[in-house]
Amino acid sequence: HALNAACVRHRKPLVSGAAIRFDGQVSVYDLRPADSPCYACVFPPTQVVEDVACATLGVLAPLVGLVGSLQAAEAIKLLCGIGQPLVGRLLMIDSLGAEFTTVRLRRQADCAVCSASAP
Repeated sequence: HALNAACVRHRKPLVSGAAIRFDGQVSVYDLRPADSPCYACVFPPTQVVEDVACATLGVLAPLVGLVGSLQAAEAIKLLCGIGQPLVGRLLMIDSLGAEFTTVRLRRQADCAVCSASAP
């Protein structure tokens, strides 16, 4: 959450990725578009989350490579100003079913991190 707060403060995009067991996710949190959420809008710092660790639950090694490659592609798109980055969208990866699902994300008006910094 500290990285997200720094990105919000400096108006820089955050390319986020995660993987656990057989599931992954990738998104770009970029407040330059007015309706785009920050990471805390989607995963509030006050939200109680089950403590999960790769060391305990494991992670499919190729999934980590896939998530990392997608993050790199998103960063390149942002740097070059090309394509349609995953801003306002969460790409969820189910490696067991070989399925990708995209979910739309919304900015939360009461977000403790970005609502005060809204343009």
